[in-house]
Amino acid sequence: MDEKKLGPLLSDEQFFGECLNLDYPGMEAVKEAVADKDYSLAKKEMASYIRKTLDADRFFEIPYEIPENIYKLPGESDAKAAERICNHTLVSVGVPCEYGKENTVDWEANPTYNGYKEWTWQLSRHNDIKLLAHEYNKTRNEKLAYAAAELMDSWMKQAVCPDADCAGYKTKCWRTIECGIRMGANWPYILFTFYKTPAFTDDILINWYKSVYEHGERLSKNHMTGNWLIMEMNGLGQIGILYPQFKKSEKWLQQALESLDEELDRQIYPDGFQYELTTNYHDVVINNYQRFIEVAYKFGKTIPDTLLEKLSRACELDIKLMMPDGKTPDLNDGCRRDVKGSYEIRKRIIPNDKRAKWITEGDETGKPEYTSAAMPWSGFAALRTGWEQDDTWALMDAAPFGKAHQHEDKLSVLLYAHGKFLLTEGGNYAYDESEMRSYVLSTRSHNTVRVDGQDQNRRKTYAWKEEDIKKKSNLEWNFSEKWDYAKSAYDEGYGEDQDKAPVHERAIYFIAIKISRF
Repeated sequence: MDEKKLGPLLSDEQFFGECLNLDYPGMEAVKEAVADKDYSLAKKEMASYIRKTLDADRFFEIPYEIPENIYKLPGESDAKAAERICNHTLVSVGVPCEYGKENTVDWEANPTYNGYKEWTWQLSRHNDIKLLAHEYNKTRNEKLAYAAAELMDSWMKQAVCPDADCAGYKTKCWRTIECGIRMGANWPYILFTFYKTPAFTDDILINWYKSVYEHGERLSKNHMTGNWLIMEMNGLGQIGILYPQFKKSEKWLQQALESLDEELDRQIYPDGFQYELTTNYHDVVINNYQRFIEVAYKFGKTIPDTLLEKLSRACELDIKLMMPDGKTPDLNDGCRRDVKGSYEIRKRIIPNDKRAKWITEGDETGKPEYTSAAMPWSGFAALRTGWEQDDTWALMDAAPFGKAHQHEDKLSVLLYAHGKFLLTEGGNYAYDESEMRSYVLSTRSHNTVRVDGQDQNRRKTYAWKEEDIKKKSNLEWNFSEKWDYAKSAYDEGYGEDQDKAPVHERAIYFIAIKISRF
């Protein structure tokens, strides 16, 4: 870190003169101080305005959301984790780093044995500081407020916003995915918790608003694509809603709204699956729409009906894939998420959705009219004997390669019955360069064939084209009362040379007979 350059980079003159709309209602005293070029008074008046006008009661009508990713130790309670954080032992991706209570946290450090970059990146999502805020809301222990203030102050000073031309995926603390997560998940909760506490001084509040403005500029100009873009636009949109005093707030909100609406057409196949074809990032995308929409609702903003209709179709994808245990299968870099639990949250934004009422309330009028489900565009066939826990379920993967987080596993088959997998695959692993990561991405970790010891190799020459979202897969199927059938083929090359001479065809006949447990 360049010790001569501390964040936020905005000077008082820039912030008050160029970033704020001084004609915003209630900011008369701030405007008067700025006119006199008395920035010390302007900061005092601005901090006073913030404390008077932030509507914490309205914000906290939105239920608390536990941060994603691993930020606590196994079996650790929130209270124990808060004490650890106060003592400057922070956890990212499950790995702790003990900085020492008397030392300032180094936000660019990396304590992992293999230099796993996600440790540093995810530390700057500030899940741990949100935990302090949540524990403070339960206990009103001012020690937690001072710890949060100290951590935020050190981050804002150390983590200097990069230059305007710095790509969204670069830097240790300002990747745009982290910017989106901070603005769209963690920072609002932290601010609404602590803004009136003695720990959050005038200087911290003003630096907070300066840093938020820098986040807005970066998210607006340096955003990426895919699931990153949804997280980025959630963050940008929440800046537009929660910080209406910025001159660019309305512009940023409209940019976010337009992008979020457009991306549902760009990223969601007609059968509902997000184009990365992973159950994890499919739900990450929906979750970020949820966060944005809930804040918009609470603060009086309108969400287009068309956006909600498209989002409802994406939500139903989890039901189409759902296993008898009520969870999604682990597809590509996926995860096994409880579908009922997801819908308990989602029905807050789609309250009249018939599937939500069925899976959360048992309303039979919303029960799917199908049992087995084919997804012609995303290329999956979910075969099932019914919707109960003792039913049998199978899945055939005839999917295209997808936009990101792909495994070389076309024609894999999963089979689940009597509470366990009878056919499974290798699962997921950390996003590093290890042999295990290579293994889970490869054909050999899935139950589809290799040729002469060679894996499928679509990755070598694959390139996503925007029009691919409207292309159907080569899945064939036929569902009947007595049996279901699904078939596909892989002809896209094996091995380093992408030998396309071998063609693998696979078909499933699924006989819909329930077999009782012995």
